[in-house]
Amino acid sequence: MKNLLAAILCLLPSLFAFAQEELNHDEKEKKSAISELKYIKQAGFANASSKVFTADQKLSISGFGEINYVNYQSPIQNKESKEIEQYYTNLYRFGTYIGYRFSDKIIFMSEIQLEYLQDGFFKGKDHFEYNIEASLDFLFHDLFNLRVGNYPLNLGWVNVNEEPIGFYSVNRPEVERTIIPSQWLEQGILIYGSPLENTEYQFGVTKGLDARNFTSGTWIRDGRYTSWTEIPPSVAFNGKLSYGHEDNTLLSLAGYYGDASRGYKMQNGDLLKTNLGLMTIVGAHNIGNFTFFGLYSRGWLSGTDQLFDLGNEASDPELRTYEVLGSKTQGYYLEGRYNIMPLINPNKDWKLPIFIRYERLNTHLAIDDKVQDRIDNMGDQMDRVRADYKDLEIITVGVNFRPKKNWTYKANYQFRSNKYEGAMEEPNQFELGLGFIF
Repeated sequence: MKNLLAAILCLLPSLFAFAQEELNHDEKEKKSAISELKYIKQAGFANASSKVFTADQKLSISGFGEINYVNYQSPIQNKESKEIEQYYTNLYRFGTYIGYRFSDKIIFMSEIQLEYLQDGFFKGKDHFEYNIEASLDFLFHDLFNLRVGNYPLNLGWVNVNEEPIGFYSVNRPEVERTIIPSQWLEQGILIYGSPLENTEYQFGVTKGLDARNFTSGTWIRDGRYTSWTEIPPSVAFNGKLSYGHEDNTLLSLAGYYGDASRGYKMQNGDLLKTNLGLMTIVGAHNIGNFTFFGLYSRGWLSGTDQLFDLGNEASDPELRTYEVLGSKTQGYYLEGRYNIMPLINPNKDWKLPIFIRYERLNTHLAIDDKVQDRIDNMGDQMDRVRADYKDLEIITVGVNFRPKKNWTYKANYQFRSNKYEGAMEEPNQFELGLGFIF
């Protein structure tokens, strides 16, 4: 399978050459990059990122931005073992999509996304990162199309619908930040199509994650990595089946399975053997101004005992830390939304949805017995064990003000509790945000 993926990736230059040849046969026209955003989604992409697939011009520029503020109602404990993703107070995120239609059958889409996180107002810890997405679609038929490049996996909801109009809370749901590590981009190939009206299928082959970077508190999130030049040492598979649309009725099932060991050999000579499985179910139903939305996710991770033992491989004993990773994880949320604007002013086309969401996630639904034995025998090195156990219950109540389809102001309050026995208290949060797409 590695050789198959490598061979496909090696075909990229030929595919781009073919695309250029198609361009040369097209009539050369000077056209602006400005065109109407039609809100017609292409499989695997959100609203603004789909613009190039329906734009009248060859060159298409679109994007999104969001600014979020989080106020914690009590101090955050145990910061030293957490990532800033779990305790930032300010978030600034901006993405720009640049697309080009070589022809009606060959379309290039790319994104540059910038993200800046702060712990406090211009003081304390901060973090900056960027993501680059680039893919080439070959639109052969409604039944069969091909995508090659770096694209978002179609797991859950927010990983694809990352633009701020795509979800109603200020920040992404916790399940889709921790169990599903949004945003999750991978390099590989994807075939997709629509065999029947309102249906969609996808199947992709990508490189695997890097399990050596998994952490207790965010599970597989830090195992994402981007390398544009290497032949993947391990591969993974992803797929999706869906029916309907989120504006009416939607049901979607997606899955992922892959090798996350990257062929790594441990110091004792054993090969690292860790595989990841993840499945998600998404459902939505609309009745007038009321929408019901739900998501369920379940994950499995093997080789967590070996990942714990990686802590012994640091040459400096003072730097050795031992990650306790869940061999099973689970997360879900149920959300109800109601647009009250028609009750206030039925003549306005503004939207004013209020919503309530109940969310649960457990990063350590199960711990491998071998890992628990190692923990029990750590003795005076217990302070080096990183075990950020989460069994979170989160109730979010909030409101959106959407004067236009592409613009939203958000406010919500979260009642948070960690049900894991002996876990540190989880502070409630008040959040404010704004977002837009173009």
